[in-house]
Amino acid sequence: MLALVITVIWAGAVEPVPSCSDAAPCGPDWGSMAQVGLAAGLLYWFARLPELTLVTVPAVAAMVEWGEVPGADRMSQVANFAVLGALGFSWAAAIERLAARSRQRRLVERAAGVRHRVPQPAGPLVRGTFPLAAGLVLCAVAAGAVLLGLNGIRADERHADWAMHITATVTHRGEETVRVRTADQRRLTIDASYPEEYRVGSTVTVLEDGSWRRLAAEPYDAFGWQLLALAAALPGLSFLTVGVLARRRAAALRRAPVPTLRVLDRMDYEGRTWVYAADDTTGRTPLFSCLWTATLPDDDKLMGRIEAENEDGDGDEEGSRVDTRLHEAVILGAPYEGGELVLVTTDRAGDPVVIRTASPVRLPRTGKKPLLKSPSDTDPDTSDPQRRDRIDRIAATLTPAGRPMRWGPGPAARTAGVAFTAAVMTGAFFTVHLLATDGFDWHLLLPLLTLPVWIHFAALLFNWRATADSTGLWLTGAWTVRHIPWERLRRAEYTDQGSIEIHRTDGSTWHLAGLGEPRLERRLRLRPSYVHMTEEVSALHAHPELRPTEASPRRDRGLPLGPVLLLLVGFAVTAVLIM
Repeated sequence: MLALVITVIWAGAVEPVPSCSDAAPCGPDWGSMAQVGLAAGLLYWFARLPELTLVTVPAVAAMVEWGEVPGADRMSQVANFAVLGALGFSWAAAIERLAARSRQRRLVERAAGVRHRVPQPAGPLVRGTFPLAAGLVLCAVAAGAVLLGLNGIRADERHADWAMHITATVTHRGEETVRVRTADQRRLTIDASYPEEYRVGSTVTVLEDGSWRRLAAEPYDAFGWQLLALAAALPGLSFLTVGVLARRRAAALRRAPVPTLRVLDRMDYEGRTWVYAADDTTGRTPLFSCLWTATLPDDDKLMGRIEAENEDGDGDEEGSRVDTRLHEAVILGAPYEGGELVLVTTDRAGDPVVIRTASPVRLPRTGKKPLLKSPSDTDPDTSDPQRRDRIDRIAATLTPAGRPMRWGPGPAARTAGVAFTAAVMTGAFFTVHLLATDGFDWHLLLPLLTLPVWIHFAALLFNWRATADSTGLWLTGAWTVRHIPWERLRRAEYTDQGSIEIHRTDGSTWHLAGLGEPRLERRLRLRPSYVHMTEEVSALHAHPELRPTEASPRRDRGLPLGPVLLLLVGFAVTAVLIM
């Protein structure tokens, strides 16, 4: 990859920059922009997605061979041939990497000898869903940027066909304009991308069609739309490829019996599961590590990362720690770099657990070892007597309930959420409309780049939810629903910054930021629903006898509105582009 970077920089440095003139006008160069974008993407794809590298390298090589080499001077030809050589080495390295994966897979298949089907509790096929959705959205944005750029070029060409050709003399040069004097003594200020190309006193041709004017040497510049297309297309292609590969590999585990191997596994405090050979009983040499996702055997729902379970459910200090011991396990599938696997292992109590990969299999980096000690203090937070007394007073107002308890935004918050959502939708609609009608402008692009932040806040304000049931807390934010078992809960609090923080015993925290304004609430003597939630959750945590005894159904846990609002904004943008 270093060779590719050096040769691409060399080729760009020695390539002559053509000057703009009436005989050879400047214009958007889609081919060169695509080459630069694909070359930049190769730096990531070579490291993570060799499958995409195999497709991209021939395309870039063809662009260089037929677009850059013919007609170039000797130095540029040498640099471009060096780029072709670096691309060839990159392509060969990607082939070798995929061949190594294939050899790893065949070795595992021969070593296993036994094949079994994946057990049913492995859960639904969800791997790759988010990358596919994100990739489609980003590719749609890239396609929209290309269409808007082409529309701008066509509109410019229509004006140029009808325009009058006026000869004028340059009288002044600005940073992005030139001032000219026409034969009839009119003084005009014309936008110019390269004002340094026009000497004061030189003659230029101005195209004029009513109020529309431009220099004949500088047609419409679609560079802004090209840059936006690249910024969306490169991660979009990456996400799409990751999603397709993940779906294919996960589906392959369910189509037919797969190789089965006995191994040992352990989980560390970073949430990663490390896999060892079956005879490595001391856990000295990990074979690989990745993130795993467990499913609830009773309702086949995702639980998140594997966590230690409390043996007796009383939430004591020992039971609240991650179980980092080695466990006997069985791997279903061929473990190789980037592969998808299912692992049948056991929890602290020795009960079987079926989990599946939540990230591609990766070999451990040199010197990388599992984190087997807690990075933070995980003792229950009972050091504040005032806090303990306040929790006891709140617990005295609660009665044991069998049904789950729920908290969410009140009527005022929902009304504000609806108004804020409408404002976000309206702002996105008019911003895209201005981009489509007036052309690219960085000041208009900034609101679109911050759109996910506003969508996140609108979704939280309108539909945050917390549900307490017999298994723990179900926390619904803007984008996901997260489950925290009671034995993994350490503290719930409402901060002075107006945010909700749910602390876990492993040191991680779930946030709902910016929901309230504590000083204003104290002055107006208000107690919003999120304040009640933190107080009552703290009471349920400290007094297990008050917790609900029934599990909550999925429909009662709330729906993250972030993806829904993002989809609505996408429809609004599409409507603007079609109009």
